[in-house]
Amino acid sequence: MFRILVHKKALKEIERLPAEDRQRILTAIREMATEPFSGDVKPIKGIRGLLRRRVGDYRMAFTVNFERGEVVIVRVGRREEFYESS
Repeated sequence: MFRILVHKKALKEIERLPAEDRQRILTAIREMATEPFSGDVKPIKGIRGLLRRRVGDYRMAFTVNFERGEVVIVRVGRREEFYESS
């Protein structure tokens, strides 16, 4: 079981989402507590250790710290905007 930490910036991004999309993101985050690599997860090119999970049109950037048993969500956004400033 992993502890989920959500960065302040990612939390604000989640809060701004439409209710239905927010629920899908939150469900995916809860699933990551038991298996961080479930779903459509790939490494983000050019940034070592940073992964992304696809949830519909949205992407979540996160890291996994196995020693501490933590998953840290650092960014959430629509696909079109997600890769611009990552």
